[in-house]
Amino acid sequence: MYYKTWEDLQKDCPIIDGMWDKERLYEYLVQSCYQFSEQIETFFMEYQNDEDLADLLFSFLFDDDYDGSDSQMGAAYVLRKMNRQLLRNKKDLLLKAQANEVDWKRPFPHDEHLEWLEE
Repeated sequence: MYYKTWEDLQKDCPIIDGMWDKERLYEYLVQSCYQFSEQIETFFMEYQNDEDLADLLFSFLFDDDYDGSDSQMGAAYVLRKMNRQLLRNKKDLLLKAQANEVDWKRPFPHDEHLEWLEE
């Protein structure tokens, strides 16, 4: 879907009645790769401690239905910005994502800066 303005995209906010909507989250992740990246990054910063969001982001990375989709690139990027303690609690999922041979599907391409995972 194409959104002319940030306000248009905001009308399809991925949170409905306090719950994440996967289809709308997909749109935010795809749009973050093309336009409104700053606004979308600011939006996700408010949810960097949200375990449900992290689980959904990992689901995009591991679901073959999204293979090659920009939603995977967006999901990896948002995961990189999530709270470190939250990611430590999901270490198995993070390491599974890091094992992907495709750099842009890894939350931390080239495995940089993962020392914190062992702390």
